[in-house]
Order: sequence, then structure tokens, then C-alpha cells
Amino acid sequence: MSDKDENNEKKNEVPEEPAAEAEEKKPGEEPRDRRASSRLWTPYGDQEVKGEEPPDKSPVEEELSEEELRERIEKALEKITVKDVILDMMISLSSLAYQRMGIPHEVNEKFRDMEQAKLAIDCLDVLVRVLSDRLSEDELKPLLGTLDNLKINFAKES
Repeated sequence: MSDKDENNEKKNEVPEEPAAEAEEKKPGEEPRDRRASSRLWTPYGDQEVKGEEPPDKSPVEEELSEEELRERIEKALEKITVKDVILDMMISLSSLAYQRMGIPHEVNEKFRDMEQAKLAIDCLDVLVRVLSDRLSEDELKPLLGTLDNLKINFAKES
């Protein structure tokens, strides 16, 4: 092989990670950032729950037994309220409404379906009315703003 070929080959090599940044991994194990997390979704995100120890932040997460996982799920479900689920559903409906209106156009034009957008907006409108007396003003205000924005955009897109 000539010196020229050898130099080209070296240019195409991927540099190795520095030893300090390389993470240790066991054979057959995926890197930490690609493994599924054993943490559960909760409506309040990663907030710590009083009385519980914070999760172990060791580089290698322990595998949970089926029983431990079931117990964690049951604890999380005990804390979720119907209002939490409805608010989460309302966020999903608003996102879907924008997508079905094709907004933003450069990303979602292929999903444009104004009938589906109208259905999502109408359902969101009904949910806002039903919850209006059960939500605080701080919870209600962003929902009303989103609903108004969806209606204005629907009118523009129709």
C-alpha cells in the first residue's frame, strides 16, 4: 500500500473516544443512553416524591424483578388522577390538531386532513368547557389560549 493510500485510510477512520469519556460496558450490553429506562412515567415528570429515596444513579441500572416493577407501577397509578389523564389527552389532541392542519407546513403537510383537525379541536373545546369549573385559572388559561390559537389557525387553513 502506498503512503497516499495509507493517509487516506487514516482520514476515514473514526477517532477513538478519550478514556475519560468512554463509558464502561459489559459484553452484550448496550450503551447507557440506548438502554430502556426502568423509571416510570408520571404526570409530574421527574419530581422527587417525598418519603422516597431518589433513584440510584449508578452507571449500570439494576434490572427490576417483575414483582418490583409491578409494585412501582401500582404506586404510580395510585397517584394519577382522572384530571391528569384528561389534561395529558388534551395536550395530545392539540398537537394532533396542528399536525392534521399540516402545521408547520414543511413538516406536517403530508398529514393534512382538515376533518380530523376539526374533530380534534371540537373535542378539545368540549373538554375545556367540561373542566372549566374544575381547573384553576392557571391551569385553564393556557388551554383556552391553545384552543383559541387552534381555531384561528383552522379558519386560516380552511
